[in-house]
Amino acid sequence: MAITDSKYYLIDLDGVILDTSYDNYFWQKYIPLVYAQKKSINEKDAINITHTLFNYKKKSKDWYDVVYWSNILDIDIIKEKKKEENMLLISLKEGSLEILSKLKSLNKKLFLVTNAHRKTLDVKLSKYKLSKYFDQLVCSHELGYVKEDIQFWHLLRNSLGIDYNDSVLVEDTFDNITSAHHAGLKNFIYISNDDKNTNKIKLLRLASFSELSSSI
Repeated sequence: MAITDSKYYLIDLDGVILDTSYDNYFWQKYIPLVYAQKKSINEKDAINITHTLFNYKKKSKDWYDVVYWSNILDIDIIKEKKKEENMLLISLKEGSLEILSKLKSLNKKLFLVTNAHRKTLDVKLSKYKLSKYFDQLVCSHELGYVKEDIQFWHLLRNSLGIDYNDSVLVEDTFDNITSAHHAGLKNFIYISNDDKNTNKIKLLRLASFSELSSSI
């Protein structure tokens, strides 16, 4: 059976449907600048401090938790995310809505599966009404684990009540594919331009989600 024959599609948000430039700018440049102004320090020092804090929590539940970072940095993260200058940077990957519509027309069951915090997801959904394409929206922190953790995928399967043999994961982070693979998922669409060696896991590598259209 071809990957695209799968009934259930588990689809990542950032890097698959939405461009990651918004998040990269917000956390790597914008928040350090806000922190510098708040603490009355220079921007270089603010970057060093905030990036060190961020890197320490990388791939953990806290890394994606805007409530956690609001408390740690004493900055209202959601308020900053909602500012017009930042909202303007949230953008769709070209062709992503079209492929979602096509999958829905083929009666596929679509699940948005993201590490984004629910508050972050709500901000993005306030600009793009993506809910209509999905049977359910899943934020990993609500299951207690992030997608890099094998436990998340076991809990997700039970939560959604789906068969992983009839499911495909659409993901742009190979670590997440690896953990899902160890949890029993067998079908993967890897959205990536890099040449990382993925020989141990059978997958369909595409430069963009929209390229899937030619395969279904």
